[in-house]
Amino acid sequence: MENEHKREIFRINERGNIYLFGFMHRDRYFFDFELCTREKGWRQYDTDQDAPYFGVWVHEEKRLIMTYTEGDITLTVCGSEDSYHEELANMSRFYGEAPRAFAMIFEDGRVVEGYDPRPV
Repeated sequence: MENEHKREIFRINERGNIYLFGFMHRDRYFFDFELCTREKGWRQYDTDQDAPYFGVWVHEEKRLIMTYTEGDITLTVCGSEDSYHEELANMSRFYGEAPRAFAMIFEDGRVVEGYDPRPV
């Protein structure tokens, strides 16, 4: 009964990667502009669900994946290059194709769409 309300702080998934769980009273822009910046080696992993309450970032060199969902934080630590790429492949299946990052509409009606390639 005493363990009934304890929250799990980590788990190992089927790819052998460690998930660490936490909570933070912030919005996703704290991650964009302070915690998971390009200067610190992170890049955003675009999804069609991105919003002030949701975001995903990856650190390719350190094989880390940060997910923020309404205050809940999951840091995935990938123990090997292979398990990191397996994690990214799983994310791609889950989130689907990367959304359009921008579109340019020209006077002649042409539309050029741009995408930020995801790490694989």
